[in-house]
Amino acid sequence: MSELTIHTPDADLHMPARSGDLLAEIILAAGIIFDRPCAGMGKCGKCKVEVHGELSPLTDAEKEHLSREEINQHLRLACQARILGDVEVTVQAGAVHTDKIFGAKVDARKLRGDLGLAIDLGTTTVGAFLVTLAECRVHAGYAVLNQQVCFGAEIISRLAAAVSGQTQELKSLAEKSIHDAVAGLKPGKAVKDRIRRAVVVGNTAMHHLALGLPVSNLVRIPFQPHSLDTMDAEHGFLGKHFNENIPVRFPPVIGGFVGSDALACILYFGFENEREPSATVDIGTNGEIMLTNGDRIMVASTAAGPAFEGVNISCGMRALPGAITSAHLAENGDLKLDTIGGVQARGIAGSGLLSLVRLFIKTGHIDRSGRILAPESRKHNQIELAPGVYISQNDIREVQKAKGAIRAALDTLLKQESLKPEKLRRLILTGSFGGQIQVEDALELGIIPPVPEEIVHSIPNGAGMGAALMLDNENFDRAVALAKRTRHVELNADQEFMDRYIRALELA
Repeated sequence: MSELTIHTPDADLHMPARSGDLLAEIILAAGIIFDRPCAGMGKCGKCKVEVHGELSPLTDAEKEHLSREEINQHLRLACQARILGDVEVTVQAGAVHTDKIFGAKVDARKLRGDLGLAIDLGTTTVGAFLVTLAECRVHAGYAVLNQQVCFGAEIISRLAAAVSGQTQELKSLAEKSIHDAVAGLKPGKAVKDRIRRAVVVGNTAMHHLALGLPVSNLVRIPFQPHSLDTMDAEHGFLGKHFNENIPVRFPPVIGGFVGSDALACILYFGFENEREPSATVDIGTNGEIMLTNGDRIMVASTAAGPAFEGVNISCGMRALPGAITSAHLAENGDLKLDTIGGVQARGIAGSGLLSLVRLFIKTGHIDRSGRILAPESRKHNQIELAPGVYISQNDIREVQKAKGAIRAALDTLLKQESLKPEKLRRLILTGSFGGQIQVEDALELGIIPPVPEEIVHSIPNGAGMGAALMLDNENFDRAVALAKRTRHVELNADQEFMDRYIRALELA
């Protein structure tokens, strides 16, 4: 038996390890969560750690993702390196983080009356909102990354882990992420004592994983939920610092991969009273498309993938200091990059990725098919942006796949209702990414159909705001009725969806 010593900023941990154990598995077993978007397949290169000791030789994946300098600095991919003897590894505790903060900071002690918590359990981001119950008004919010990311950035990898027997681990990570998001609100004891109820919304997979429900039906055709019903979490779901008797309700999901987060958007954006054609596109790792013709309500889900979150992108990163958020040309023609914090570019956020692709189409570096054309970029099939930061041909393909999925889903719903895009009177972009997207980027790249720019609105946190409304019992009952009224469109059953997807890959 060997020993793995894990150095973190807070403490040194000592874990037993057998010869051949994966480094990542022992680190996770020690309770240290780190970003592993590709679920340990060696495809993303994001799990770099400094290691010393007896380890297996470099794998092909490590040779691809690690530079010679990084190898000389004893960096390895935790998902690839196997322990052969005593090993020491240095990791950053709490490596899964985000700087997303929703809403204004307020002194919660000045809020009157009873309070509630609205939780948006997203695949990537978990948001918590402090709400006054009398008017269902959100006063503050905070967000963290969903710690389930250590099982992969995409839903399917987490479901696969659950089916293989890791349901409890995924459930615990969902709960821990919720606790961290709530803790970010910094509620004092006086505030905690006034919390009367909580509502948690999320897509069907997140809903089932948080409740520990079986997910085997979600991973095979026809992709059906274990249950569509309203559910209550077990006592103590919010953690030991809250009264364990606080009711925590999970509203009903609508269908396979169309969850209560879509339902919350339908409620918040007033679809039940909408009398003209209107659509909402919730863009995150999972994309939900909601459409009403002024009478009927339809919804579909599509696997947009995590590209819009900066995942599966060569130099992709979360919305942290140094992340490129937009790009433009200066008067002299030089490329200008806008970054979070105004510091040197370290990587590319989702919004920056779209801005770059749109700009490079205009400059002729990329054609509408997504192919890199610029002579200076062809050699390495990538466009240099800053030292160590670039956009590759594969990155552009990831954007096309995500864009194609969203656009094809919306076009499918419009076709089923015999609606042309110009008939829409309102089109809302929301979600962890949709709420940040520049409307011009969405229109010019063809993520949404060609509609008048004035009818398109980018509104963050529709699901969280809808969850806040559901803290009121009457609104909750309205949501339950809406779930029963909404028709779930299964895109895999639409024979034309794939044709639309192929057509939508072009960067219009």
